[in-house]
Amino acid sequence: WDIRKADPYAAYDKVDFDIAVGVHGDVYDRFVVRLAEMRQSVKILEQALDLIPEGPVHAHLPTATVQPIDQPVAPLAIRPPVGEAYGRIESPRGELGFYLVSDGSPAPFRFHIRSPSYINLTPLKLMSVGGTVADAIVILGSVDIIVGEVDR
Repeated sequence: WDIRKADPYAAYDKVDFDIAVGVHGDVYDRFVVRLAEMRQSVKILEQALDLIPEGPVHAHLPTATVQPIDQPVAPLAIRPPVGEAYGRIESPRGELGFYLVSDGSPAPFRFHIRSPSYINLTPLKLMSVGGTVADAIVILGSVDIIVGEVDR
């Protein structure tokens, strides 16, 4: 499962790439999958370079300005319509999702981030069956957890 294939966004529907999938589910298999993912990333980048049109750059970046200290910063007045929305992308560790519920006010009624590290940590117990404490460290490293994403 890869969002870039299942629900393409940006230019992913214009490039050809394979989804790296393991067959054994062990630490070595996850290592091999990670290498295959890097190869596919290079394949995507090479194709993306060919998609960039030749010619002058169309974006003209303004010079940076600094807000004077004695002037207050104006708050953003964004009022999303009443309803809910879920947006997602394929991050290096899996699906990164954002769920927002709006009641029409500037502050969200509910906001939830679906972090891939939190989801990837859930099968740790199953992956550790039959292993030692030392194995758990290697297994955890092979899942590539970001601790800040796991903290709830």
